[in-house]
Amino acid sequence: MPSPGNPRGLTGHVFNVATEPGARRRGYARACMDALLDWYGRRGVPKIDLHATRDAEPLYASLGFRTSHQPAMRLSR
Repeated sequence: MPSPGNPRGLTGHVFNVATEPGARRRGYARACMDALLDWYGRRGVPKIDLHATRDAEPLYASLGFRTSHQPAMRLSR
């Protein structure tokens, strides 16, 4: 929904970024995220949400993501 902080109402979502254990720490996730953030940027998307594991938090923080005050909740049956 549009809001004063996001008048066009555009929000990006990132789901399930994963790297095979043997290929970790080589920059693959960063390269994918850089490309995705560039793609969102070219489309004028001002807000991007994701849920990170504790292991991935440093990567996302280095890309500019900050902890949100809106925790996610989900019911799976």
